[in-house]
Amino acid sequence: MTKRVTTLENTLTGRRLGKNNGCRCGGQKDDSTVPVLKQLQELAQETKQILEKTVACEDYRTAIACIRERSHILELIAKLGGELDEKTQTNILNVTLDSGTGKRIAEMYLARLSNQEAK
Repeated sequence: MTKRVTTLENTLTGRRLGKNNGCRCGGQKDDSTVPVLKQLQELAQETKQILEKTVACEDYRTAIACIRERSHILELIAKLGGELDEKTQTNILNVTLDSGTGKRIAEMYLARLSNQEAK
């Protein structure tokens, strides 16, 4: 099982780097004839099967490796499908406070901070 997970890790790493390593996972004919999305879906299915077997065998170290690789694969599938937006969004809020409100906020912050330090 560990060897299969290592093979999956190497295949996925090659896909992330854009390399074609000629892996024929899942009985595929050729990497160039099968769309990348389909290959990733097959890899996700295979990692799920390996995960189920490793949990049944109580091989939790390998199971955690499967979970990690499956999450990477699912992330790639979501990115390819347009479900994940890679852009980070920053929201900026400008607030104008009068001096009394600012003072109350600062006092409240300092009171909470001193309560946390006391614990």
